[in-house]
Amino acid sequence: MTWAELRDTCRRQSDYIITLLITNEVSLMLTWILAKTRVTPNQVTCASLLCGLGCSACYAFGSFFSGSLLLFSSHVLDCTDGNLARATSRFSTIGKWLDMAGDRIAEAMIFTGIAFYFIRAGESPYWMVICFVDAMLLSAYYYMVDIALTMGLTRSVQNIGGMQFKGVRVKWGLLEPVLYGFIILSSLGLVKLQLALILPTVLTGMAYQLFKMLTTAAKPV
Repeated sequence: MTWAELRDTCRRQSDYIITLLITNEVSLMLTWILAKTRVTPNQVTCASLLCGLGCSACYAFGSFFSGSLLLFSSHVLDCTDGNLARATSRFSTIGKWLDMAGDRIAEAMIFTGIAFYFIRAGESPYWMVICFVDAMLLSAYYYMVDIALTMGLTRSVQNIGGMQFKGVRVKWGLLEPVLYGFIILSSLGLVKLQLALILPTVLTGMAYQLFKMLTTAAKPV
């Protein structure tokens, strides 16, 4: 398979802008290498989860720069498992479940790691509460999106108009503001700012998703 064929095979219908510009480019190079080995997409998914758990451990002990590097690596691997599955035609039901469950577990552990850091640092219990609320609301948001996509209600309205990059429709969502917020702000020692920003961002996202679900469902078939 040539590089052009690999890019065409792994092209998604829609994706997030930073993922398209940066993460997926790194992922394609990794996919190019792994496609020539016996590594399976499920093994890559497990590696992504391990990186997410490693990020949580680093955050828990105040190593925010190292944790952010692991979080970026986790995201690259999260893109790579799907790319590798498409490049090698190795799809499985358990792979889809593992990918989704791994993402949610890693997210929960990252917030747990930060909460543990606040406990160790003797910070106000207020910040532990913020971690818990952010994690619960973010999980509720993704659950809402998953339901909407399963029902076929909001797939089209996730896209940002007709904006495209390399033949892929650009979509919006909370994955990148939350993920890259942690990667950038936490590595700069601004984890509290990121936690404070997540709350209004998630509430706005949930309100938007609910509005789109209701208006799309109300449209006549």
